[in-house]
Amino acid sequence: MTLTDADVERWSRQILLPEVGGRGQERLCAARVAVRGAGPATDLATTLLQRAGVGVVAGDLSADVTLALDDAGDAPPAGIVVRGRRRGARVDVTTLVGRPCAACASAPDGATPAAGSLDAPADVVLGALAAGEALRALLVPSATGRVHSIDLATGAAGGAVLAPTAGCPRCADRS
Repeated sequence: MTLTDADVERWSRQILLPEVGGRGQERLCAARVAVRGAGPATDLATTLLQRAGVGVVAGDLSADVTLALDDAGDAPPAGIVVRGRRRGARVDVTTLVGRPCAACASAPDGATPAAGSLDAPADVVLGALAAGEALRALLVPSATGRVHSIDLATGAAGGAVLAPTAGCPRCADRS
């Protein structure tokens, strides 16, 4: 895709960023993200991705990235799955690269609070962090996954790179 003058004007602030540039914006405009889930965090992530120029589709198996938040059920195995989860006051966003198995891309382990029971800050953090990870995956393809955790009660944040495997990073020893 080639950016038109109107596209350059619309996304000029993003194009000025060295991490994005003109080529990156072209990639974003050509990319498609399949979004699964419902609720405020999913709505925010969808809005942020669309504002960045990414095409957002529901349940498309041929999308470049699948973004699955909280109550999305099983995320289809795809090249890249960004999985966001809330566990009480903690928000986890994991980027799985390769062909993750259904267990790794599936619904959260343990109890997930009912829809509407979480406060707005948790939804904003989850939606924004998941959208940011999807954008990163589209702009800078990686051979490894990542996991980010933020404890909203204490403000502690952490992250780690997932070791590269031939497939699923969680199930590598079972492959």
